[in-house]
Amino acid sequence: MNIKIKYGIAVAAALVAAAFCGCGRESEIVRLEEVSEASVSQTPEPIQEQSQPAVEVKVYVCGAVRNPDVYSLDPNMRVADAVDAAGGFTESAGSSYLNLAAKISDGQKIYIPTVSEIEEALTEDGVTAAVVNITDTPGVAYQDSQGGDDGLVDINSADRDTLMTLPGIGQSKADKIIAYREANGGFSTIEDIMLVAGIKEGLYNKVKDKICVR
Repeated sequence: MNIKIKYGIAVAAALVAAAFCGCGRESEIVRLEEVSEASVSQTPEPIQEQSQPAVEVKVYVCGAVRNPDVYSLDPNMRVADAVDAAGGFTESAGSSYLNLAAKISDGQKIYIPTVSEIEEALTEDGVTAAVVNITDTPGVAYQDSQGGDDGLVDINSADRDTLMTLPGIGQSKADKIIAYREANGGFSTIEDIMLVAGIKEGLYNKVKDKICVR
């Protein structure tokens, strides 16, 4: 066979083989692209997080408010919001002396004193004693913070903060009550509280229904 003819046949065969190989690669590329697109289309949707229920705290609002009671409120609320929940101040409330911007907390007792209670406290202990009538007791039930299941303050065992929840009892008088019972072995009757210096019949009449001895 002529050398030129053999050479031509070999070149033609190489071109045909190259053509088939090229088609093979294109087919492979197409198949890979199809697999890749299928994988993307089958990607699972992101899991939607369920919203958590809002947490509430319970506070006891009492004193000079229209509807004293226990209220469930948003923990980000302030004392002013708690007062609003309780129907607002009464006409006798001494609201101007209170820190209405203070944040509330769970188990808190918010006592709103009257103007007369504040004036009496101011004559003896200054502004601080009047403001302390708002008592914070996080995590403690109202009755427990008062000293007993009946809601009465036991003047033989109550600490200073609990004694100061009583109307007209500021820090000075609370300290005197504690000093008296330590020196005399406690009170025998609730009337004995008038033996404490500075506590007369007028103040006794304000607290007699709120105290006890055990």
